[in-house]
Amino acid sequence: MEFGMKIRLLREEKHITVKHMAELVECTPSFISQIERGMANPSINTLKKISNALGVALVHFFDEEDPLTNNTEKYIVRKNKRKKFKSVMENTDIFLLSPSDIESKNIEMHLMVVEPGGKSDKLYTNPGEEVGYILKGKITFYLGNEKWELEEGDSIYFPGDIPHGWENTSDTEAVTLWAVTPAILRAGESLVLGETIYSASHKQ
Repeated sequence: MEFGMKIRLLREEKHITVKHMAELVECTPSFISQIERGMANPSINTLKKISNALGVALVHFFDEEDPLTNNTEKYIVRKNKRKKFKSVMENTDIFLLSPSDIESKNIEMHLMVVEPGGKSDKLYTNPGEEVGYILKGKITFYLGNEKWELEEGDSIYFPGDIPHGWENTSDTEAVTLWAVTPAILRAGESLVLGETIYSASHKQ
């Protein structure tokens, strides 16, 4: 099921009007309507606000193939069964590499593919710790008031409460691998609102 349809069904189930949803998400009612009809694609930030308003985890809106039927494979994520979220606004695809239905897990892994020109909509914060590794290409990573140029083979660690974001200024896609603890897509990640990613000092 498309995530726009999921949003509409959950909204109607909770008796939330389009106007009230727009107020909760801080956008226009027409934008909510366009998202639900598949005519607009929200940023990861906007989808987080929607998931918070509807009381569900962000991962609920990730695409996935048919669910696993073999319980012995609950610890395995096959490459054709990864949950995926595509943020057209940020030109970024996020794949969940760890099982989403094990509530007791304390770590999560993501594969993030950022196309040329892709960048985070805002700076993020979360209550955990993150480690990232650049598998392919290069990416500009914003951390607090600084920014770093990371290339293939580079890695980075940081506490999640430091505002952070990314940007691909190159002409090729960047593929990055992330480990996060605790699992933020289950718990919900917070935002640093009103902060741009262009006020950082450059590091290399």
